Amino acid sequence: MKSLYLHILIFAVMLTSSVISAQTLSSEYNVFNKINIEPEEIAGYGIYSKNDILYCTGDDAAGSLNNKAAELMEEGNFSEALALLEAGRTNAPLFFPFLYNAGICTLYLNQLRQSIIYFSKAAQIVPEYWKIYLQLGYIYGRLNKENKALEQFRIGLKKNPRELNAYILMGDIYYDRDQLRIAQNYYDAAIKLQPLFPNGLLGLAKIHFKNREYLKTIVLLKSIDISAEYDKSYHYYFAESAYKIGDYETAARQYEMLLQFKNDKFFLTTPLLLIRHKLELSLRFAEKR
Repeated sequence: MKSLYLHILIFAVMLTSSVISAQTLSSEYNVFNKINIEPEEIAGYGIYSKNDILYCTGDDAAGSLNNKAAELMEEGNFSEALALLEAGRTNAPLFFPFLYNAGICTLYLNQLRQSIIYFSKAAQIVPEYWKIYLQLGYIYGRLNKENKALEQFRIGLKKNPRELNAYILMGDIYYDRDQLRIAQNYYDAAIKLQPLFPNGLLGLAKIHFKNREYLKTIVLLKSIDISAEYDKSYHYYFAESAYKIGDYETAARQYEMLLQFKNDKFFLTTPLLLIRHKLELSLRFAEKR
């Protein structure tokens, strides 16, 4: 039944592909500058962003197919989601959500060069959408092309000067280079725009961590409001800092919280088994106390 439903959706996309393409290229495709608000309307066609995934409003065939793929992405089933998006793109190659979400899928499937192709095509359709450039910058960073990464982040920031995560991502490039003063300048820039911005404060906490100031790291992390959207590496730095000072109960608790987000970008570069191992060690040491 599920397979039949998906085939019907794909067939409906075939019937309406010419309309979709026209809408995609129309003047209605304008990006609204609603910063850090979810859901985030980004196009006249009725598209919004949630957890880096694009959803469509309405009940048209392409939008329904995209939303089914988006649900699979939320579940971490990126292979099946990509297959749906590719099927949709066969007859609606210019439909923006198909391209953007396919870029996200291939990113999580570690098909980084294919992901660049999808996001580059998406940028040709809706060049004003700044998050495309943040994704491209992240991918170039993964490919150790740091200058290209910085270039993409700057493009994103130019498109939207109040995109706080662009500052954070640039800061992270310098953080990884151990150029901590420059990294802090970028984190401070985000905090200046929004003093309690979680990822900005996390950036400062990471600098304390790298300087082996674990108590300062924990104090700063405790001040961060994680009730809204935040970088899940927060739990990693909290756990690692607690472990360093011998607070194994807190370390275990934070590792457990981190493992609740198995589909997060954090686990694209950090093995899940490593965090599970760290959790086991923390629990073992906590029992001995």
